Amino acid sequence: MKTTQNLTDKLVQNITTDKPRLQITDAKTTGLKLRVSRSGHKSFALMIRNNAGKYETFTIGSYPDISLKQAREIALQIRVDLKINGEFKPTPPCVAPVEKITLRQLLDEVQPFFALTKKSWRPRGGPESSAYTRNTIERVFAPLLDKPIEALTAEEFGLVANAYKPVRPLKGKATANGQVSRALSYLSPVLDWAAHRGRKFGKIGAGRPNRLNAPELRRIHDPASTDPTISGKRERVLSVEEIAAIVPLLQYPAPQKLRRRNMLPKNDFGPIALRFLLLTLARREEVAAARWRDIDFANGVWVKPEVKDTTGEGRSQRLPLSGATLDLLKALPGYTKGAGNAFVFPNRDGGRLDNWNRIAEQVQKGSKTSDWTRHDLRRTGATLLEELQVPVQTVEAILDHTNRFANAGVSGSASHYMIATRILNETEDPKVVALNKLSAALDHIVATVKPSNPA
Repeated sequence: MKTTQNLTDKLVQNITTDKPRLQITDAKTTGLKLRVSRSGHKSFALMIRNNAGKYETFTIGSYPDISLKQAREIALQIRVDLKINGEFKPTPPCVAPVEKITLRQLLDEVQPFFALTKKSWRPRGGPESSAYTRNTIERVFAPLLDKPIEALTAEEFGLVANAYKPVRPLKGKATANGQVSRALSYLSPVLDWAAHRGRKFGKIGAGRPNRLNAPELRRIHDPASTDPTISGKRERVLSVEEIAAIVPLLQYPAPQKLRRRNMLPKNDFGPIALRFLLLTLARREEVAAARWRDIDFANGVWVKPEVKDTTGEGRSQRLPLSGATLDLLKALPGYTKGAGNAFVFPNRDGGRLDNWNRIAEQVQKGSKTSDWTRHDLRRTGATLLEELQVPVQTVEAILDHTNRFANAGVSGSASHYMIATRILNETEDPKVVALNKLSAALDHIVATVKPSNPA
């Protein structure tokens, strides 16, 4: 390593040595030295000739208590005292005191700024609620919330991240690596904003009005990167024996064998919601948000509510429904009540259906199956369609993975016109044909395949 070079914040923060001591001279500030010990301790000093012409060394202070910027300012002041003011000894360095702003206070500052462009930083239930990103940061880094930012180090963040245990661990999960990974990714740009760091916040005026000497988190190991339960791509598809055991239980009212404590079968819409998900290959959030006003029975179309996709943006879809799906909906009590704003699959209080993990566990226990998720049902249905020789484009259109008109310069309103065109031309939507095939295939499996673990 060069003994003289232009010091940068990144270099000072990351530099290490296996020697007893490494000393680097700053090419930008005459006489300023960065000293690094084998133990990792770093400090700044100034070597300069005194009035007698002899070299003297003046200790400036330890890093990160004193930042590179502060060390350069102090070094300049010492030179002025000695060379310009003619002082025998320079005045004691006036180091700016550590700003006492805590991590919690920094989150208060940054939230309204980030919320302008990032939906995940906006309160989810009104002004008094919290944002998802902030909740995640506060949950993982709770021990550091009330400590001053400038007194914290990357090592402290790393220790807390590696020691984090979930308050309510997910069943079958021994780690909280996914939660920690998200917290690190959400907090890192916050600290960059505070420190005026990186391409995005390094420009004048882009970061916090008053810069903080905030640690950088990019050197902290992301536990999710080596966790096979997170990084590995899930490919679980239910076997025909599992389908034969599960599908008959997806009914309304919920079968007695699935009855949950303190839940009457007539109030349990969980199993039938899973059947609806399987018949439509919809996402969980779409099923949970579905209201009766969204179902166009005249045209057999479900106008899905706008939900966030994997890009974080809102999207909606008009999905033609199979005959089996329409029969399912017409058999539910909400169909005859005419309450358009009511949820199709409500919880027992009439609100939005939640606790999907418990619903899946309930069905797994009743069917004597295991190790499948709601998304595995969606993947299983899509795989069945492919086996039935349904064109990939039709499967993708049902799954709503892409907008088929996005690259053709066609307005998104095209889907509305196509519905009218199908009615006039008496043509059948290929998605309806595919979903009818899916329903028939599921019925055939239930009728002909013996469950591997009969109840």
